[in-house]
Amino acid sequence: MKGDSVTLLTGVSEINRDIQILWLYGLEDADTLIAEIYKMSISIYDSYEGIDGLQMDQQTGSLTIRNITITHSGLYTAQIMTAMATYKRFKVIVYECGFVCTLKCSSENGPGVSLSWYKGSKRLNQTISPELNVNLSLTLEIKERNSDVYHCVAANPVSNQTTQFSFQEHCPPYTDSSHSCGFTEAVIRLVISALVGVATVAVLVYDFRS
Repeated sequence: MKGDSVTLLTGVSEINRDIQILWLYGLEDADTLIAEIYKMSISIYDSYEGIDGLQMDQQTGSLTIRNITITHSGLYTAQIMTAMATYKRFKVIVYECGFVCTLKCSSENGPGVSLSWYKGSKRLNQTISPELNVNLSLTLEIKERNSDVYHCVAANPVSNQTTQFSFQEHCPPYTDSSHSCGFTEAVIRLVISALVGVATVAVLVYDFRS
């Protein structure tokens, strides 16, 4: 994952002055020299875009990529020169961190009550249930931060209640890089016993007048 560190192992237990290790990198073929150790001296070359994140182990020649980014993705080859040449090949794929903010909206149920999530004026999903003794619950997953307005609406035929979602309040950004790939869950609860009561009164009045 982006921001992690990864070490590519040469398999060499201990380097002596006679061993030379070359590290090569490329997107489709590892053909660009980026680091080497020879006569116990390490060189990191500026031919590699992520040079600041490279570290070579003095004892083994293994290559560590720190604070890895998408630009570090590609093919890596360790060419180990002793009496004969041996090769270690690696394919590195770096993934962006995922962002998912899970919103859960709930309300008391009642005659004709529905629960809906909206983005602006567009309804994204809705739920209803004939089981009036079971609370309604509706989940929405948002997979990227944006400036859109999201709100949950609990409604019956005569009234409604709305709760608006705020990224800043419910899904604040992480400042600690160790949590940058985590998921956030926000729970928004609407208690609409008053709304259900209004609906009941309206129905009673209607029945009385008829």
